[in-house]
Order: sequence, then structure tokens, then C-alpha cells
Amino acid sequence: MVIPKEILSDYKELYEKANRLVEEESRSDPPTDPFRSHYKARDVLNDLKKQLDDQLVSVQASEEDGGEDDLCYHSLLAFVCRDLGRIYIYTEEQSEGEKLLNRCLELVTPFKERPAGIIPFIGAINELSIVLASKEEYKKGLDILLEAETVYEKFKESGLKPLAIQDVFNPPEDGQESQEAGPKELESLYTLVSFYMAQMYGHLGEPEKSAKCCHRTLHRQLESKTYDAIDFALNTATLSQFYIGEKRFQEARHHLAAATLIMAEYEVHMLEPEMSEKQRQEVSETFKHRYADVARCWAKYGLYLMHTSKLRLMRDEDDEEAKNLGLVLRNLRLVEAEQSRFPSLDLTACENRISCEYCLTFDDAKLVFHFVNEWLDIAKDYYKAEDEATEYSKIMQDYAEAYEHIAFFEENPENQAKMQKRRAKYLEDLLDLLDPIFYMKICRECWYGAGTAHAAVMDVRLDIIRATSTPSPEDIKKTNQSCMKAIKHFESYVKSYMAKPPSEEWRPNMDVEEQRHMLYAHFHIGRIYYKLINAHPLQQLEHLTKCHTYYKRFDAGCQLHKEAAETLQGEIGVVREMLQLLPLKINTIKARLC
Repeated sequence: MVIPKEILSDYKELYEKANRLVEEESRSDPPTDPFRSHYKARDVLNDLKKQLDDQLVSVQASEEDGGEDDLCYHSLLAFVCRDLGRIYIYTEEQSEGEKLLNRCLELVTPFKERPAGIIPFIGAINELSIVLASKEEYKKGLDILLEAETVYEKFKESGLKPLAIQDVFNPPEDGQESQEAGPKELESLYTLVSFYMAQMYGHLGEPEKSAKCCHRTLHRQLESKTYDAIDFALNTATLSQFYIGEKRFQEARHHLAAATLIMAEYEVHMLEPEMSEKQRQEVSETFKHRYADVARCWAKYGLYLMHTSKLRLMRDEDDEEAKNLGLVLRNLRLVEAEQSRFPSLDLTACENRISCEYCLTFDDAKLVFHFVNEWLDIAKDYYKAEDEATEYSKIMQDYAEAYEHIAFFEENPENQAKMQKRRAKYLEDLLDLLDPIFYMKICRECWYGAGTAHAAVMDVRLDIIRATSTPSPEDIKKTNQSCMKAIKHFESYVKSYMAKPPSEEWRPNMDVEEQRHMLYAHFHIGRIYYKLINAHPLQQLEHLTKCHTYYKRFDAGCQLHKEAAETLQGEIGVVREMLQLLPLKINTIKARLC
């Protein structure tokens, strides 16, 4: 390039002045004037932009298109427009910022795959994608990011070295800076392209592609060592939750192991000697908080592994078509798993602590159950009831869920009952702690869960009684206690949805899932009243009457809420049959009493 060094030096001085204002001095801006340094930087860059615009007009008038000076001015002006656009957007003048970013693209698009154009081109697209996302124009944002990706890949194939603005100010022969600044900035920009693509795919309802872009972003950060340990661990653990939902337990475990390892490495050197006591406390607090979050992700992994294992065992094992499809999916996911790894991390020790295979036996499930509890204990140490009631409640519910799953794998009925009682205890303790006025959603979940737990205990005890020719009074008492506890919780659940108790009308605006749970609750209450063991015909009459009442409400609810009732065909059949039999039974008892 033949632009005199003195002129380039003047431009460089202005650019660096603006950069200092944004990167350093802005940190000291007062809350009453938060954009002070950015406004100063904007003025400096606008001055530089005017000089470059004037020079570009002059150069284009005196030399042929495509000359070296022309290219240099185009590149410098593009860099300045990109940075100006970013500042305008930051100072909440989005329209002007968008214009400047588009001007940057106009300037460099003709030579976007050349060393002087690639960085401002991709940089401007990244900034524009943020603007488009803020306007919910996700498809348009994705399209320009895909174009940036294509340009990046072509440029990498060319073997050329990109020029950062420092390289344009200091031509390569003047020093070694061009060997580092350009390639490093380009790789950083492409990492951002991957990150923004992940967001766009997420908004467009393509979670699989979003996850791939997320993993690529994390992998690139890891390889370039440009990550913040806490952010990396959180993002990796969050990504694991997508894989868990897809039943891709190998990838989920790998990402959680990576998050755990990075956190462990960070913990060793997070406290530095020059830190003040306040800084040390803040760093330690942040670490504990985020480690507790990773612990909760591990717990979710184990819970979902047990849950899906349970569902898998409940399916018809003779379904050959499902088996073959499962085998094909498994082989496909083995390939995908290899593409979703962090090869530079040795995660074997962490991964070996927990299986990624489905649980088939109680022994398999028991290992996962204890693993879940270990991580929940860590999370509970941070999230205390008095400080974080909502998060604490979710952890307690996770403990209860773990007992629900392990009870399924337990073959001994007595032990099953103990596990269900333990599950109910966690939920009941939570109900004692929470005020339904402020935590109604959680209380409803606890009422319903505790009701199903006590109903499960009831079923176990009834089976034991049926197998005994002369059940003891103690067995009957315990069975009825389980019945009444289940009824109490289900009734609390039902009342919480009543428009004006004691009215039987349901609250308006309930979604389909809420309606379905309400129907289930009525079905459970009716069933449990029917199961109660009665010492006297009067008691039996009372319980059968209540059973009839709740079954009638269930039937009426199913007719009113047809969409919610679609999955309850079996229960509907039972109830309608019972509604014919119960009046006969009730009349028989009444006659006997008379």
C-alpha cells in the first residue's frame, strides 16, 4: 500500500483514541451520564470517517478502480463504520447504527474474501444479526450469518492471512503484528457467528441445529482458550439439558463432565493474592452458586435417565418395529456423539462415575439414585429455604422424584411403600414451609405428588391385606391412614382450582394440562373412597356416596373438557361402569340399615 505512513499514523492515532474511550475510560462513566465516553468516541470516529470519505473520493478520482490505495481506504472506512455502528447501537440509536453497519457491508462486499475485507465484513454481519434479533427478524439474521459462514470457509481454504485494522495501519513489512492480530480476530469473529447462529436456530424452532452451533461455539472457545470458566461451565451444562431431553445421555454426560472439570480447574486458582477480602468473597460466592447450578443439571440427568428407563421397561418389549427403529437411532447417535465431544479434555474419570445406559434392574437404578442424591445435596447446601425458597423447593421436589423412580425398580412391595412414603414426606415438608398464596404453583405440584405417593402406599397395603386371610387391625388402620392422606392432598389440589369454594365450578382459563390433572384428581379421590376399609355400614355408605359424587364430577368434567379427556379413555370406561353399579350398592346398604 502506498498511502504515506504519516497519514496512516494520524488515522491510527484517532482510531486508538476512540478505542481507549470505549474500552477503558467508559468504565469510569457516572451513572448519571452512562454514555459519556461512548459519545466522545463517536465524535472522534465521525471525524475520522469524514477524513476517510474525503480521501476516498479523491483517490477514486485519480486512480483506477481496484487500486491499492482505493482498497486501503475502503477497508479503513469499513472498520470505522463497523465500530461507529456498534457505538450507535450501544447508545440506543439503533436506526443510525444499522445504517452504518450496512454502509460497512457495501464498502467491503466487493472484496469480502480478501485479507483487507474479511474481518470488517464478518464483524458487521455479527453486529447486524444482533439488531435483527432485537426486531425478531430471526430468518433474516440467520441468512446473513450463513453468508458470513460461507465467506469464512472460502477464505480459510484460500490460505491467505486476514488483516486486522492494526495491520492496515502498520503494513506487514513494518513488524510481526500482522502474523497474530488478523487470524486471531477472524477466529474470534467466527466463534461469534456460531454463537449467534445458535440463537437464531433456537428462535426459529430448530433445536438440533441450535445445539450443534452451541457445541461448536464452546469447542472453539475451549481450543482457543478464550473462555470464561464460569460462563463456559454454565453454557456447557445448559446444553446438556437439550441432550437429556433428546435422550442422548452420552452427549449429555460428556458436556456435564466438561463443565465439572472446567469448574474444578478454575477453583484451584480462582483466588489470587492481590485480591481484597471483598473480591475473594464475591468470587467464592459466584463459584458456589454456579457449582450448585451444575450440580442441579447433573441431578436432572440422573432423574431423566431413571424416568426414561422406567418408561422403556413399561413398553411392550415385543414391538419389533420399535426395536429396529431404536437400533437405527442408536447407531446414528453414536456418530453424532463423536461430533459433539471436547477431544482436548480428559473426561474419563468424571464420566465413569455414572452410566449413560438405560437402567434395567434395581441395582442399575440404585447407582443412579445415589448419584442424583449426591448432587442434590451439593445444590441444597447453596440454595437455602430462607433465601431462595423457589429454588430450594425445586430441589426438594427432585429428591421426591428420585424416590418415585427408584420405587418402580424395587421388587419388594414393603420397600416400595417405604420409598413412596419418603417421597410424600419431602413434599409434605415443603407444604409446611410454603404459603400457598405466594407459591401456589409449587403447592399444587406438591399436593398432587403427595396424593399419588400415598395412593401408591395404599395399593401396596391393600395387596398385602388381600394376601392375608385375617388382616390385623394395625394393617387396616395403616391402609386407611394412607387413603385419608391421599384424599386430603388431592382435595387440596382440587380446591385450589375452584372458582369460589365451596362451588364446584372450575376456574376459567385453565390450560389443557391443568384440566387433565384436575380430572385425574377427581378420579383418584373417587377410587380411594371406594377402597377404604369400613368398620360399619354407615361408614361404607358415606364413603360410597363420596365415591359416587367424585366419579360424577369426573364424568361431567370429561364431557366438558373433551381435549383434556382424550388420554383418559380407560378411566372414563371404569367410571361410567361404576356410576351404574354404585347406586345399586348404595341402595342395598341403605336397605340393610333400615
